[in-house]
Amino acid sequence: MRLPASISKLYLTTIVVLLGALADSRLLAASELETMDSEVTALYDKSKDAVVKVHAESTIRLGQLVLRTNPRAGTGFFIDGQGHLMTSSSVVQDEETCWIEYRDQRVPAKIVGCDPDSRVALLQVDPEKCVGAGHQTPFLPQGDPNLMRIGSMVIAIGFPYDMPSLPVVGFVGGLDIKCGAHTFITSHFRADCKLSPGQGGGPFLNSRGEVVGIAIASHGENQSYGLPINAAMKVCTDIIQGGKPQHGWVGLSVSERRIIPGLPGLNEWQVFIQQVYSNTPAADAGFHDQDVLLQICTNEIHRSADVLNTMFYHHCGEKISFTVLRKGQRQEVTLIVGTRPPAEQLVVLPTQPLPFIREDNPPPPAVPASTK
Repeated sequence: MRLPASISKLYLTTIVVLLGALADSRLLAASELETMDSEVTALYDKSKDAVVKVHAESTIRLGQLVLRTNPRAGTGFFIDGQGHLMTSSSVVQDEETCWIEYRDQRVPAKIVGCDPDSRVALLQVDPEKCVGAGHQTPFLPQGDPNLMRIGSMVIAIGFPYDMPSLPVVGFVGGLDIKCGAHTFITSHFRADCKLSPGQGGGPFLNSRGEVVGIAIASHGENQSYGLPINAAMKVCTDIIQGGKPQHGWVGLSVSERRIIPGLPGLNEWQVFIQQVYSNTPAADAGFHDQDVLLQICTNEIHRSADVLNTMFYHHCGEKISFTVLRKGQRQEVTLIVGTRPPAEQLVVLPTQPLPFIREDNPPPPAVPASTK
């Protein structure tokens, strides 16, 4: 059956237009991928000198014999021009000897402090031994992790296995207070970056090349967790100024309950005080069990994570105010933040350990030879 010439021409024109549009979309997609590729490469080239490989090991002396044990390696990055660098506490732990690789030279590093609660360690090297007299160490500019959203691109830089550094591109998938049965000390962002052994302690960069987090833990096959850089910097500032991290303690156990399922415009969750521990700042301030937490200072409380995130940034000895709802009435309660007692004195439920990014640098998995 033959179609009229006018209809045949119309069909032919339509096919040509569709093919042209398909070709244009493919060219556009290729162009966007090429742009992304060049931007990631440029950010990596700009940032790589501030990212270093960190080594740590213990030493055992048996008379005149010195044995070096438990060698570990990971990634770290400079946070200022005075030689301070940040890494994961799982890299250095309680090791006695620590050094970094910088431009193919071994530079001794001092362990300034470690915080097992946040998994952050602060090291320092002599800038002169890295970049020469009168020069500062290169360091990464600090970004604002609060601007990240689900779908935001992040770039992790680290040293996988025993290989040179490389970038890993991923996207933020959420902001979590828990990883499995482990509860973080403050919320961490989750990204679909598959990090290999040796990349723990490395930086997460945003699309502007600013550091927004430090790689702390891995989860599953291709998920990793980053501690926001403002939280990590708070720990480092505590160590520099006071010699150790400060984690405040008020003596409250809180929980949350869902009260209004899914109604738009209303807070469907409520955070309440489950227990007030005796001989604590909270007990002295007059908190009651079942008080509903509405605010801590100016921060509204909607979920339990809001309590942890707010309290993380307050220091011991600081005076802070709580707004609670007690028997239908709003009340203000003020207290002085205390010092967190040792872990063995805390009565807490056991949790599973955090899944670290391994730092013992096993060899990369073997790739079977081709049978072709």
